[in-house]
Amino acid sequence: MNVGIAFVPPASGRYSEHNLDANQKITLMERIAEDFRKYEFIRNIEFIPSEYLRPGGSFDNLDQVSTMYGFDVMVLLSYDQVQYTDEGLVSLTYWTIVGAYIFKGEKNDTSTMIDAAVYDIASRKMLFRAPGISQVKGTATFVNQSEELREDSNRGFELAADDLVVNTQAELERFKKKIKERPEEIK
Repeated sequence: MNVGIAFVPPASGRYSEHNLDANQKITLMERIAEDFRKYEFIRNIEFIPSEYLRPGGSFDNLDQVSTMYGFDVMVLLSYDQVQYTDEGLVSLTYWTIVGAYIFKGEKNDTSTMIDAAVYDIASRKMLFRAPGISQVKGTATFVNQSEELREDSNRGFELAADDLVVNTQAELERFKKKIKERPEEIK
């Protein structure tokens, strides 16, 4: 079968704060494609620009894009990330001639999820899905908080992508067994 891989287009107002750049998206799609290429039932893999997908476009939109690119199965990738910041006991002491100043510190939690849902276009059936999840706990002082949050965000996406790749490999193996055990369900 031929496979298309794309990121779900963001709904208006989504992904504004924590966004994967184009290079990060391509890297993740290449990692997913690498797993799919290991199987003899995969003929070709195409990366589909998100701009070809409409938010809420459903299978009508997927039908159009699959006709254009000639794929049978679509891997739709989506992601979400939430960061929480709380005042904590972390602090920075700054020594001066007069004495010590203590700046309050922050505790940062970054939760990231990347999801891959694999659909058969003709039957409109979801074949399987695989999540990638990460939790990054960090600390920062007020002075470097935005820098630390960006680093935690990037690290969260990296860890979630690693988890997604592992889970996708496991789901592909389960799917391969399912094809052998119940070929009448998947044509």
